[in-house]
Amino acid sequence: MLDETLLPTLLERAKERQPVEIREPDPEPRFAFARVLGSFGGHILGCWFKKLAGRSDPDAEAVRLRQVFENLGGLWIKIGQLASLRTDVFSEPTCRELARLQHQAIGFPLPLVEDILRQVYGAELDSIFQYFSEEPIAAASISQVHLALLREPNVVVAVKVRRPTAERSFLRDLRHIKRLIGIIDFLGIGEHLHLDDALWELEQMVREELDFRFEAANTKRMRKSLKDHNVYVPRVFRSVSNRLVLVTEFIDGVLMSDFIRIGQNDPKRVEHWCRVNNVDPEKVGKRLFRSVLRQILEDNLFHADVHPGNIILLRDSRFVLIDFGTIGFCEREMLANYKVSLQAMAQKDFGKAAEVMLRLAIAPPSLGDVKNLRRDLVRTYRDWEGRTHLTGVGYHERSLGAAGAEAGRIMTRYRVTLSWAFMRINRTWTTMDASLSYLIPNANYIELFSGYFEASRRRHMAPRRVLRGVVSTVGRVASRVDEYNAALEQLVRRQQLYSTIIGSTSERIVRAITTFLRFVRLMLTLAFSAGLVSFVILHHDSLVPEHEPIFLDRFAKQLEGVPYEWWWVILTVLIAANFAFKKIVRRLENRP
Repeated sequence: MLDETLLPTLLERAKERQPVEIREPDPEPRFAFARVLGSFGGHILGCWFKKLAGRSDPDAEAVRLRQVFENLGGLWIKIGQLASLRTDVFSEPTCRELARLQHQAIGFPLPLVEDILRQVYGAELDSIFQYFSEEPIAAASISQVHLALLREPNVVVAVKVRRPTAERSFLRDLRHIKRLIGIIDFLGIGEHLHLDDALWELEQMVREELDFRFEAANTKRMRKSLKDHNVYVPRVFRSVSNRLVLVTEFIDGVLMSDFIRIGQNDPKRVEHWCRVNNVDPEKVGKRLFRSVLRQILEDNLFHADVHPGNIILLRDSRFVLIDFGTIGFCEREMLANYKVSLQAMAQKDFGKAAEVMLRLAIAPPSLGDVKNLRRDLVRTYRDWEGRTHLTGVGYHERSLGAAGAEAGRIMTRYRVTLSWAFMRINRTWTTMDASLSYLIPNANYIELFSGYFEASRRRHMAPRRVLRGVVSTVGRVASRVDEYNAALEQLVRRQQLYSTIIGSTSERIVRAITTFLRFVRLMLTLAFSAGLVSFVILHHDSLVPEHEPIFLDRFAKQLEGVPYEWWWVILTVLIAANFAFKKIVRRLENRP
């Protein structure tokens, strides 16, 4: 449980907070799909007529499109939020407006909440909770949250209850979206957008968010991984949680969204609160940035919706992350490429960053466009890097999201589309920008990335991490050796079959192969010996007696740039390869 000394003083009085509006669930709409077609069709026709009349206004059209999504409600809100990530496809005003989409905070009546809880627990609320608030403290499209006090253990908790109509309405909207995508495919529009991938992403999101068991499992995993980040995650009470109800530890801190809202309206109140609670906004922003980057690059398990409503501020510039309904992870190859691209940006190697960006695309550009696309990307990155040093430039112009949006539009011009999995990472950056733009308005992303990679290097140089890395590497090498041995055994068996047919000629071939493999083993042994001596000379010179300079001293100096932890990897690989070749030679020599 959270240390109570970290709980801050109140920033907003209870009477200042707007209560959640309560309303009976809406009835099932008639002709729902016709309403969807009419809403989007009317918007498209309106934009088209204005363009013909020469009265096109991108900002006003973006606002009207946001209103279309808000009027449809339900899953369409999430569709709009997902579309806002495609800065490579839609205009900047459109993406900006769609990113503002929010579910109306409308709750459902307490009797419906009690019916759901009785159905889940098979008992009255009094037997589970000592206290249960009649009014919800928060509401969203899928659920609403009540404050409660558990009987066992005696802990204040947040009880998230799924709306009784959530599953029916979301699945209905999902069917309509599939039909709409079918019409778009039939018309041959936007083939390069790979809408099937987008549909798969959406189905996964709906499945995970409708079943609170996913969020409970996600919270448990993130609670374990974020402990090393010094970031707190509330405890889940699994015994009273299931697919319809999620019960978690209640954290009585200050929501980042409230902190920002009050800071914009009453900055002196926020400054006083920060002094009383020892909170440095810039320190919070940097900690948030480094934690999210570490979640993506090191843990490969990250909060995919870090908007200000999911961050709770504590004393001493600490914070809590909540609401793990959507988490992200990447394929190993994609993650490796993404890490290289960020390192290249931090080192201002924009040519390399552009090349890696092309590897993140669903399909590569045509051969004739590669050179021009790379050139345009490099220019974009250089322009962005120049803006990071300017004074008087807004946060969003210098943010990573701005660089990504410009790069995305260039790639779209060349009909190159980034994967939707990559867009999930972009969603994390976009939602986090809402906090960072307030906490670190003059942020320099080049410096932030450099600071993270330096901190990451120091973490990985720690003896325990190096040892863990060596053990992990040995395990992977051993696994690879087993795979290679299995493949080579097949080759040896084929060679044996071949020798029964060809006779003495194959025997001479086998002897030649054996001799060659012995020579390879000798070279590996020499390489290991030279590497071990060089490692000792470079990193443990106190173990080396004084002597005249020899060849290995000069050889070691050529390897000064190799990181300490990589020496362990190299020496381990040399040993494993030596043993693997030794095993193969023995099998060849002892073949029947």
